[in-house]
Amino acid sequence: MTTIPDLAELPAAQWRDEETADCRLTPAFAGIHLGTDRTGQPVAIPAPGPAGTRIGVLGESLFGRLFALRLLAVGARVTAVTRVADQWAGVAQAAGDRLSVLDTIPAWPGSPPAPPTVADGPQALVCDLRRPPHVALAAGPWRTVLHVTRVAPRRSAFWTAADAVLALDAHFADPVERVLGPEPARVTAALAPGEIAVFRLGGVDVLRPDISPGETALLTPGQRRTPPAEA
Repeated sequence: MTTIPDLAELPAAQWRDEETADCRLTPAFAGIHLGTDRTGQPVAIPAPGPAGTRIGVLGESLFGRLFALRLLAVGARVTAVTRVADQWAGVAQAAGDRLSVLDTIPAWPGSPPAPPTVADGPQALVCDLRRPPHVALAAGPWRTVLHVTRVAPRRSAFWTAADAVLALDAHFADPVERVLGPEPARVTAALAPGEIAVFRLGGVDVLRPDISPGETALLTPGQRRTPPAEA
């Protein structure tokens, strides 16, 4: 049997703060997970969040569908504006009414952006058209706007204001130089096969994307593995 002591009989004690104590708060790791860097650390894009986020991607439109999947997973409502609507079939089947697939940029956002679990939640626009979205679309809380293209747009306000620029292959060194300059282009040219670079105000991360088998199945609709030949 456990006996609870009488607190009044316990000896008094005084707590003295140590002047040399180093107690600080640091930001928690959060955002859309992209992959693992060369040191084994996870790399994420801090979106969606209470501030609008603009992301420019130099690469294939497949990345837009991958990022949309992960935005959907954290409660965002996604509008995809694409030249290849049929390739969104797997994502659309999984997303239901939280994904809209269009061929032109509508009056966006269609619902007031809000934190996750509130009303329609964060709003995201994923675009793979040649022309980038208007820079002002991401000017507001809980908005994420991503433009993916193979050709770096010239004199683009959206790309100039991008919070992150991703290069998905070493072959995009020239487009990176037009957007960011010679040093980011050198980093891009040195990417090993399977690596991507993420350029942000605080520096650059080189990583390998982490893609689950379930994501692969949704991103490549209609593809089936060839069964092994019978002996």
